[in-house]
Amino acid sequence: MNKIFTLLAFAASCTGAFAAGTDVNPDKTGMTMNAQEWCKNVSAGWNLGNSLESAGATWDNTEWKFTSVWQADANTWETAWGNPKVTEDQIKAVKEAGFNAIRIPVRWMGHITNEENMTVDPTWMARVKQVVDWCVDNDLYVIINTHHDLYLESNPIYAKQEKIKKMEKALWTNIATTFRDYDEHLAFAGTNEVTMNWAAPTEENLSVQNGYNQDFVDAVRATGGKNYYRNLIVQTYACDPNYGLGGKLVIPTDVVDGRLSVEFHYYQPYYYCNGNTAGTVYYYWGDAYKSKGLVPAENEKTMTDLFARVSTTWWEKGYGVVIGEYGVSDHYTGSATEISNIHANMTYYIKTLVSEARKRGFAAFIWDNNVFGNGSEKFGLFDRNNNMTVKAQYFLDGVKSGATTPYGYDKTEVAEVETKKVTTTPSDGKSLFNGSKSLGWGNGISLSAAQLSSVKAGDKLVIVTNANTNNSSHCIQMLDGDWTNQLIPQVDINSTSGTYVTTITLTTELANTMKQKGIVIQGVGLTLKKVMLISTTGIQQICADDANEAVYSISGIRQKNPTQHGIYIINGKKVLR
Repeated sequence: MNKIFTLLAFAASCTGAFAAGTDVNPDKTGMTMNAQEWCKNVSAGWNLGNSLESAGATWDNTEWKFTSVWQADANTWETAWGNPKVTEDQIKAVKEAGFNAIRIPVRWMGHITNEENMTVDPTWMARVKQVVDWCVDNDLYVIINTHHDLYLESNPIYAKQEKIKKMEKALWTNIATTFRDYDEHLAFAGTNEVTMNWAAPTEENLSVQNGYNQDFVDAVRATGGKNYYRNLIVQTYACDPNYGLGGKLVIPTDVVDGRLSVEFHYYQPYYYCNGNTAGTVYYYWGDAYKSKGLVPAENEKTMTDLFARVSTTWWEKGYGVVIGEYGVSDHYTGSATEISNIHANMTYYIKTLVSEARKRGFAAFIWDNNVFGNGSEKFGLFDRNNNMTVKAQYFLDGVKSGATTPYGYDKTEVAEVETKKVTTTPSDGKSLFNGSKSLGWGNGISLSAAQLSSVKAGDKLVIVTNANTNNSSHCIQMLDGDWTNQLIPQVDINSTSGTYVTTITLTTELANTMKQKGIVIQGVGLTLKKVMLISTTGIQQICADDANEAVYSISGIRQKNPTQHGIYIINGKKVLR
């Protein structure tokens, strides 16, 4: 009898089925690729935008229902935003153009026949399945998600969390059950851009989004079959990478290893990529195009630094990375020659992004909403109303050029940036600024190269700020001395009050730039109080709020309740408390 129990335990450990708490009959047939292999196999991804996620009505987030209905039959909603019905010929045209993966945004609310069980109208489910089949039959990788389901996307708050989580789990159980027997060509993505009016998230917002991701993974895995091994994609808050870095995204626990990817969207810098006329519009991007016209501060290095942080944070820990959307809204001005230069610059931006993604193994999907013209939201590439004619060859050229980049890159140092809310302002270190300066775009402080002549790799630049209660968003930027080059990714502070300490650990490259050019610190919604430099030859870190960490004396003795001010060891670093 003991031998029988031993054999059963061994079988359970091999399959993982019993370890999951339920017998879900895992089926690994045709499911050999892990998340990173899946992402590396996506050489060029395309979005079927403004089709299956369209709606012929307006969602009322107060009443939680659709109003102002202009297209009564929800099963025809894929044409509600002006696009024709999707056909297999369209899918084939995308493949023939050089793409090997398609992301299919799907709206499900509006097609639910029983909200208690989140039962999907069979006609709509069959339609989604038909489009997925066309992709798989043409040997394309494919992602389906929940997209513009605003009951979920617009309410990342505790008050509605329980109801939404129940709906989300029921919906994904239904979706996953339908597609359970599909092989590894198909991946699922749990949510889309979850936001509260695009404001910086609170801890509550981040917590709810992390819960959505976990519930999605649990629901899919519980349906068993190939879904037990399916590659699943979870999202940062708002699909903004900066709202996932620094520990803000909690990767879900999973019953299998290596089958999760992290998704973010990249339309940065916004006033270049979106062509929005409400603010400064940039027609050029990148240091390579400075001679052509005004370019934003966010340049090639801004992009590669962010991608490097993403790689360090997620890829190097075994997770895949999906850039679910990126693109440049077609906007231009000037003579025919200038318009040609602007379009060449769009090719350059897209090529750079895809190339940098491919180097790191990321799967990137260009956004195409079939909207053409000059201005905001003009992301059209293929003309779906005209036999899939390529109307933005400069977009396609960028994708195809970048997609040839092989996997593998020389890893560069990435500056470590950490922000903490504190109750006691740190006081030691070499003072570079001490006062009260309200930060704004183009309004900050400059520190000269002479002031920073002694900095070196490993030193820590400490920035102390107070959040202004009358601002809804708060962030810091650090630029080089001529206000043109962003040196670290923008630091977002998710609060409307309090004192914050941002610590930047300098890399060799960053230290050299500071010594040669100096720095500028600007931002929005913050009052700058102090800037200090902590040398590696002295105390390694200044922080007053590490009470939850193990604290040791200089002689190595654990301190249970250190009440005296002094120097202690926390996480292997000297700390002044």
